[in-house]
Amino acid sequence: MNFNAERKQFLPKKYWTKSLSDLKIFFKEHKTRLVALVAVSVFLAWMAAGIFRSPLNEPKVVVIKGGVGAYAIAEILKQEGIITNKFLFVAYTFITGNEKKLQAGNYLFKPGVTVPDIINSVSNGLAESDDIIVTIPEGFNVWEIDKRLASFGLIVEGEFARKYQPQEGEFFPDTYRFSKEGETVDTIAEKMKNNLDRNILTIASILEKEAREEEDMRLVAGVIRNRLAKKTPLAIDATVSYGACLRDLQVRLVNISKYQNIKYKNCDVTQVGVGAEIKIDGPYNTYTRQGLPPGPISNPGIKSISAALNPATTPYFYYLSTRDGSQIIFSKTAAEHAANRRKYLGL
Repeated sequence: MNFNAERKQFLPKKYWTKSLSDLKIFFKEHKTRLVALVAVSVFLAWMAAGIFRSPLNEPKVVVIKGGVGAYAIAEILKQEGIITNKFLFVAYTFITGNEKKLQAGNYLFKPGVTVPDIINSVSNGLAESDDIIVTIPEGFNVWEIDKRLASFGLIVEGEFARKYQPQEGEFFPDTYRFSKEGETVDTIAEKMKNNLDRNILTIASILEKEAREEEDMRLVAGVIRNRLAKKTPLAIDATVSYGACLRDLQVRLVNISKYQNIKYKNCDVTQVGVGAEIKIDGPYNTYTRQGLPPGPISNPGIKSISAALNPATTPYFYYLSTRDGSQIIFSKTAAEHAANRRKYLGL
C-alpha cells in the first residue's frame, strides 16, 4: 500500500507531508466529525441498497398538495402505506438537500420502491402518474366536450353540457391533465376556463365554425363587423344549428321527469337541418334576429380569437363556403352573393 498516495486522496493538502504522529493528532482532533461522516456514509449506503423498501403490494397513487414540507409528506406517505418509517424519509430528505425541492402532484408508486427512489421522484417531479390526458380541440362546443370527457370516464354523459352550456365559449381548447380520482364536473370546468370578453368569444366561436385559415377568419370577422354596424342580420347557419341543439337541451331540462330514465345523448350540430330551422325564431337564429347571438357557439382557439380581435377592414357584406369547404367566396352586394350561390352551390 502506498501510504503517501492514500493520504493525498483522503486528507487535506496541509497533511500530505506530515508524519504519522501528526496524523494521529489530526484524527484525534476530528474524531467526532469523522465518525459522523462514516455514519452518514453507512446510512446512505444502507438506504441506497434498498433496505428500506416500500411495503406496497400493488401500485398506488398518492396526492401531494402544494406548500407542504418533508414532515407533512412523510406523514402522508406513512398513512398511505408507502413508507414504514417517517424519520428515515425526513432524514434522507435533509441529508440529500432535497427538503426545499419537494413538488406537488399525483404520484404513482409501485411495489419495491425505495425511500431514495421516492424522494428522487417527488423532488424532481419524476414519478409516474395515472392522470388522464384529455385534448379538447379548437371549435368544440359543450356537447362535444361533454362527449369527450364522458369517453374517458371523467363524467356521466350529459353532466357537463347540462350544467355549463350557459358558459359556452369560456373553455379554452388545449390538452389537459385530470386526476383519475377526485375530479368533479366543477373542477374540470374550472381548469378549462378563460377570461376573455364574451362578445369577442362569441365572434371567435363563429369564426371557428365558418372558416379554416386565419386570413379567411379575419375577413369573416370583417363581414360580421360590417353587418353589425349596418344592423343587418348576420344570417349564419352555424348559429342556427347551435340554437336547435340548445332548444333540445332546454326541453330536456324543463321536462326532466319525462327524460330522467332516458339515457342522455349529446346533440350533433352537424346533423341539424338548417333549412327548416331557419324558419323557427329563436335567440340563436341570426336570420330572424339582429346582432350577435346571446353567447358563443363553440370554444374558440388562439387563431380565431386573434381574428376576432383583429378583423379585416373589408367592403364585403356576404360570404359562402364552397361545397367541399375548400374556399370562401366573399361578395359586396346581395346581387353578387346570389350570383355566387348559383355559381358555386347551384342554388
